[in-house]
Amino acid sequence: MRQLGFLTAGLVVLAATGAGAQQLAPSPTLDAIKARGHLECGVHLGLPGFSFANDKGEWSGIDVDFCKAVAAAVLGDATKVKYTPTSVQQRWPILQSGQVDMLARNSTITFSRNATLGINFQGINFYEGQTFIVRTAAKVTKPEGLDGATVCVAAGSTEEKNAADWFAERKLKVTIINFQKNDDAIAAYDSGRCDAYTAGVGALAGQRIKLKVPGDHIILTDLISNDPQGPVTRWGDERWQLVVRWTLNGMVAAEALGVTSKNVDDMKANSKNAEVRRLLGAEGGFGAMMGLSNDWMYNVIKQVGNYGESYERTVGMGSPLKLARGKNELWTKGGLLFTSPFQ
Repeated sequence: MRQLGFLTAGLVVLAATGAGAQQLAPSPTLDAIKARGHLECGVHLGLPGFSFANDKGEWSGIDVDFCKAVAAAVLGDATKVKYTPTSVQQRWPILQSGQVDMLARNSTITFSRNATLGINFQGINFYEGQTFIVRTAAKVTKPEGLDGATVCVAAGSTEEKNAADWFAERKLKVTIINFQKNDDAIAAYDSGRCDAYTAGVGALAGQRIKLKVPGDHIILTDLISNDPQGPVTRWGDERWQLVVRWTLNGMVAAEALGVTSKNVDDMKANSKNAEVRRLLGAEGGFGAMMGLSNDWMYNVIKQVGNYGESYERTVGMGSPLKLARGKNELWTKGGLLFTSPFQ
């Protein structure tokens, strides 16, 4: 059989008659994680439901769950993670410098970030939309009602630019005050320095818990933007990007295929569904293609769960935030969530 080998975009590709095989270049990031024995994951400074540490230093949230999922995929142990809290301004330099292996924090996917920061987003783990939190007593029901108001926001965030653009386009006048940290912005709002605070709906639900009297504040239902968020890696190292991207895909696929942390053992042993069997490593050798064990997604689902399980306990109805699935529901149930097939 005649084979032709050529190098393209960091991939060594072997083309064969009637069949093709691809071999990714070695991954410095993956090798470093295996050598040190843990994943270095950049997370939010502290946002309930997404990434938040309790008084014992134990982290939880939907983004934290994804850090754990990647650790389970690579090392077989979801606890092998060290978390680095990052501010809006710090997150990109910390990732670019190699201080963390990836970011799993509420970071909006934008063209300019992808094109200029030397980073790649590896899918969407939360469909977010921006709005405002206001005092119930103000009787503001729509963003337009904030004409003449003062709005607090985190500096350097997509929310800062979105808000400025949205009000300017409608010739509404607001005073935007930015802060280096989200916590500083929400604290300024809580103290009465601002009439409103703007962020994503999920972030606002998490921040409202921190207010002195949460019940005195409402989150507006009208959105001024759509802001998909997802895990982030550095440019290059295609093998590592593959691992991160398909771990997220695997959690979504598991929910769609009905595989949960409770039934995963039975599904691996007895399922006749070929995609389930490939997902769980019973056949196909998909893990080996990335340099992982073939039970990589079995470990993820067994130890962390599928996407739906993670959502419900961190930001969904089983959590203090009680966010409906909405756009984060599977596409078969009216949402936007779907993944490419495991085949």
